Amino acid sequence: MKRNRRMYAIAGGLLFLATLGIVFFRGQPSGHSAQVTVTPGKAAQSAASKTLPATPDAVAPDGVPLRPLPVSLTSRSHEWTSNDATDPKVIEKIARNPEEAVKMLEENDRILRRQLVYRTEPVAKLLQQSRLSGKPVTRFTLPGLDGQELEVEVISSDLAPSGQTGTFHGRLAGCPQSLVTLAFEFGIEAYTILSPENGVHLQADPRESGELIVRSFDPDKFMPFQCGDRDHE
Repeated sequence: MKRNRRMYAIAGGLLFLATLGIVFFRGQPSGHSAQVTVTPGKAAQSAASKTLPATPDAVAPDGVPLRPLPVSLTSRSHEWTSNDATDPKVIEKIARNPEEAVKMLEENDRILRRQLVYRTEPVAKLLQQSRLSGKPVTRFTLPGLDGQELEVEVISSDLAPSGQTGTFHGRLAGCPQSLVTLAFEFGIEAYTILSPENGVHLQADPRESGELIVRSFDPDKFMPFQCGDRDHE
C-alpha cells in the first residue's frame, strides 16, 4: 500500500508538471537567436554515416531548431536519436532556452537516462482517425528508450470537443499495476509511465511538436515535489 500511494503521488505530481509544461510551452521564449554551434559528439558522428542525419536548418515558428540530433533507430511511429542527452553539449542543442539547459543539467543527478525521440503519430492524430471511423481510441503506443515501444490500454480520458487537447489515463498492456498518464495539445505531448512490474519508469516532456525528451528515473529517488514531511514519503 505504501508503494502504491507513492506511485500515485509521483504520477499525480508528474502529470501536473507535464500539463503546466504544455500550457506554458507556446509562450516560452526560445533563446535560440544566439545559439552557439556545438560539434556533435562521437556517438552522433559514428551514427550519422549509417542513419538519418540531424536537420538543424529546419526551424520552428518560435525560432527553435527542429530535429537537432541524428537518428539511430526508427520504427513506423518513432525515431530515436543517438546522442546521450545528459551530455552538456547535447543539452545545449536540445534545450529551447538557457533556463531549460540549466534545469536539465541540475536534473542529471536525479535521473538515469535522457533521450530525444521524434514522434510521427501523436494521439491527436489518432483521435482524428477515430472520429472518421467512429471507433474510440482504446490503445496507443508511446516510445521508451533505445527503440522500445510501449502499448497503452486506455482506462479513461478527458478530451476537448475538438479532440485536439486533453488527457488520457491508462496502463501498460499486460501490466495491470502500471499507471500511464498523457496530456496533449495538438502535436505537443507529455507523459508519465510508472510500471514496477517490469521496471519501466519514464517521463517525457515536449520539445517541439512531434519531439519528446524522454527520461528514465528511479521512483525511490525521484519525486516531483518535496513537502518535507517524512510521514508522506
